[in-house]
Amino acid sequence: MPRQNIHVYETRYHAVAKYSKAIRAKGDFVFMQGQVGTLLDGTLIGEGDPGAQAHQACRNIKRWMEEAGGSLKDVCKLTVYVTDISYRAPVYAAINEWFEGVHHCSTGVVVQGLADPSMLVEIDAMAIIDD
Repeated sequence: MPRQNIHVYETRYHAVAKYSKAIRAKGDFVFMQGQVGTLLDGTLIGEGDPGAQAHQACRNIKRWMEEAGGSLKDVCKLTVYVTDISYRAPVYAAINEWFEGVHHCSTGVVVQGLADPSMLVEIDAMAIIDD
């Protein structure tokens, strides 16, 4: 059975985008650790800039999806952690660029802090690669 988006809707809470309330899929699951705005060597991209950090986190998600044999279109669920509610707009703007047309499910959480105080956003992704 191919991926089926269930109840695609347009959000009103941040940058306008379409999401799915749920996704039914059959295939290989891909779970990854939360991605932050760092390169493989740990260099932080976009110090003080939540949008730049979100772009790097999405770039990392794309890389791991490709290494797993899939693409960003296979992502079903994102959990987005920001350390300040004011970061939502630039973070979701970045996510919407990378995930245009995917309509994944998404949960946004404002947290007190992440593993390193210079990290402003962390994005957790789950995907199913359907052969």
